Amino acid sequence: MAWLVAYAGGNRHRLSVLWPIFLLSVRCGLRHLHQRFSRKLRFLYLGAEPEVGRRGNPLWGKSQNRLRLPSVVALLAFYLLVPRAFAAETAEDVYKLPCTEPDLSAEPGHLTKEAERRRLIDPAHPVAVNLGLLKFEIPWAYIYPRPFSTHLNCNPNRKSVGIIFWIPDLKAPERDLWGIPEFHPSETDRPNPGPDDSVIRVTGIQYYGQGYPLKESNADQRIDKLLRLYQDDGLTIIDQDGLSKMQTKYTTRDNDQYYFRNDKDSLLLSCMPTYCQAYLDLKDMNLTAQFAIRREVFRKYQQASRGIRTLLMRWMPEKN
Repeated sequence: MAWLVAYAGGNRHRLSVLWPIFLLSVRCGLRHLHQRFSRKLRFLYLGAEPEVGRRGNPLWGKSQNRLRLPSVVALLAFYLLVPRAFAAETAEDVYKLPCTEPDLSAEPGHLTKEAERRRLIDPAHPVAVNLGLLKFEIPWAYIYPRPFSTHLNCNPNRKSVGIIFWIPDLKAPERDLWGIPEFHPSETDRPNPGPDDSVIRVTGIQYYGQGYPLKESNADQRIDKLLRLYQDDGLTIIDQDGLSKMQTKYTTRDNDQYYFRNDKDSLLLSCMPTYCQAYLDLKDMNLTAQFAIRREVFRKYQQASRGIRTLLMRWMPEKN
């Protein structure tokens, strides 16, 4: 029964069609086996031959043999329809799945049902996401991590959302990079990423405003706190490529901090040997975000921060 439900893909309509065929095939099959066994016993003990009907075809025999044909037809119908019902799941079926836990079951040697469904999802398929007063329709491939196939129609209201994209072209990565610490992966359309190419992982975009308080400090608050903290550590502000570097007696080549702010944006970069953690405030949109950028390209910070703004504006329906 469990495998029948799995083949039906959880679709009640398909299951309602397959279940009677399954019962008919089992019933006819059992009766057919019983009759064959009975005829063999009769032949062994009484010397009676099975009756053969017209044209010499046992399927046309008398009453005891007449169930052969329907049993064969029922069995053939069942075994032909079951795999077709399973394979018939389309992208449109996946887009209509209710909000439930993903089906991670799998037959030995086969992909899980969830993996099969994810292969059907168009990377550009829009997923509704509401952050505070703002509504977005984010393409599935940009969401970080990518939602399960059964989470495409869940409640769109969220406290935060993550996105991921390449700079400088703002394209989505070819595969889901959740849990994979790569900023420079090779892809089919990007076999040899350029030195300025980098994946930007935005781990949280959150709306703030009246009725939507922030649990963590925004970029401006973090910057002000560090400036106060470093006053007794020989703080010097150095202008580098449009960024203000916080130079203190503890600053090293692999551990430094930068900031930038104006009326629309505030950005704090806290850099480590391999990457920089960034805190961004899009003041005119009432959105904060945190993202990671490869250390080698952190001076491309404007491509990252502007990229976040550009993509979010692109994904906002006109009615917003």
